[in-house]
Amino acid sequence: MRKLILVLLINVSLLAVAQSNLTTSIIEGGRTLVDLVRVFRVPKTMLYPSARNSTATVDSFYSKGLAGISYKNTFGKSMQVSLFKRIGAIYSITPLNLYIGNNGQEYLYEVPIAIYKFKIEYENEDEKKVVYREGEIKINACNKIVSDIKK
Repeated sequence: MRKLILVLLINVSLLAVAQSNLTTSIIEGGRTLVDLVRVFRVPKTMLYPSARNSTATVDSFYSKGLAGISYKNTFGKSMQVSLFKRIGAIYSITPLNLYIGNNGQEYLYEVPIAIYKFKIEYENEDEKKVVYREGEIKINACNKIVSDIKK
């Protein structure tokens, strides 16, 4: 009888140790799963700080809200490009002007993002300005817009 009670006590103590190991394993597995979910939810810029610092100079146009515009003239005459910034329903009075010679190219760097009305004009033989093209253009941050003026 003593042997049976002794074996029973040893068996119960082993089961208690096994149960505590099982609960510890479940808790550790849950912690590991939560850590994996956190890793996948963290933005990539937080994981690689060196990449975040190197793109700071590239994204300065984005943070400042700027873009670049280029016009190339192959029309055969000198052209004038005027950009009027739209503010609400009206346009600004003072335009951004570009004078482009024949077979020339001009750039506007650091143009604020907005919607602009553009007007491309040239002078005919009577020295009157003739509108070649007119319309609106939306400029987004970090855009590099290249437009050709052709016949």
